[in-house]
Amino acid sequence: QAIFRSVAGLLGWAVLPVYFIFLVMIPSLPSERYDSLLPFLKQETRQDLVYLAREFVAIIISFFRGQFIIALGQGVLYGIGFAVIGLNYGLLLGLIFGFLNIIPYLGNILGLLCVLPLAYFQEGGGWSLVGGAGIVFVITQCIEAYILTPKIMGNQTGLHPGVIIFAMFFWGTALGGILGMILAIPLTAFLVVFWRL
Repeated sequence: QAIFRSVAGLLGWAVLPVYFIFLVMIPSLPSERYDSLLPFLKQETRQDLVYLAREFVAIIISFFRGQFIIALGQGVLYGIGFAVIGLNYGLLLGLIFGFLNIIPYLGNILGLLCVLPLAYFQEGGGWSLVGGAGIVFVITQCIEAYILTPKIMGNQTGLHPGVIIFAMFFWGTALGGILGMILAIPLTAFLVVFWRL
């Protein structure tokens, strides 16, 4: 069962970009046609559902826009940090792994798996360089979690930075780890919209 879960998890990470590209490429349904999809509901209910659907789509678009900006910021921080500690190709690797964080945590996981062995085995490397790379990861993660995500996602989704930090912890606990943290901001923003309605 553990092996099956591991393989299924890896396949999930591999399939996710394919679904993301598919969802980006499919033509969108014009918003004026939303009503026609729900002819069996009375008009007030239909209007409420259409409003929620439009708001949810707007939140998801804002989420991915914010995630792209955060990934870019992480890439710059990683690149500068790796270059400062003397890692070979540090700037390039930092930008690549930061960009991969468009899919939350993917760049961090791949970055740790690639950068730490590279820091140990490169010429002039060793445990001190591994420690330096680890410090860069920790500092970048702290900046991302407590500054970039609350400020940027707050601006994109209209949520207060404190609410975003609380939402990350709450949904991470409620949904069991990474999945909850990935869905935290869209779920919270949608609940706020639903509450306003």
